[in-house]
Amino acid sequence: MGVGGGTGEAAEASDRNGRRDLQSTIPSAADRNLEVDRRRLEVTLSRSAPRATSGTARRQPAWLAACDTAPQVLPDANGTVPDARLCELPDGFHLRGDAALAWSRLAATYVREFGEEPCMTDGYRDLATQRRLAAIKPGLAARPGTSNHGWGVAVDLCGGIEKFGTTQYEWMTANAERLGWVNPSWARSGGSRPEPWHWEYAAATTGEG
Repeated sequence: MGVGGGTGEAAEASDRNGRRDLQSTIPSAADRNLEVDRRRLEVTLSRSAPRATSGTARRQPAWLAACDTAPQVLPDANGTVPDARLCELPDGFHLRGDAALAWSRLAATYVREFGEEPCMTDGYRDLATQRRLAAIKPGLAARPGTSNHGWGVAVDLCGGIEKFGTTQYEWMTANAERLGWVNPSWARSGGSRPEPWHWEYAAATTGEG
């Protein structure tokens, strides 16, 4: 009987311990309230967090960080634009800051289509360079002091774009204007001076080429 009573007491003790263990795993009302508050805070923070913009055209490349990309006018004499108003592109050519911003968006879209950057052979030209080109290519280069290259708002392109009818040129014709760049009418096929390679920043074209 002593053995049986001991066994019963042990069973009761084990049962009490089990109930205590079970109770310890059940969260209290205070714990439940804290968990609800934590989840509400997470939802609030997630809703207030800034959303990432979509599309690479909205993200500026690192090389634009030091450039003044605000819309500009033409206060400087053609071919004498100060360095502070110019932006250096990755390939070493220069454009006016706002034109460079538009160019970066066009280039990013071009890369998604062709898997490579558009090829460039010329950008901003100072007055001395314009004079030298006019002497080398009389009748082809614009008169010194009148070229849109001299304001940093024109580029000469290659890699297929420099030829009418190529896939690259046709893509540019179909897409460049909505991104701020045009092959001006005089430079198109049938124009007064056909130059498929010559493209201008549409917001600021005033010169001859």
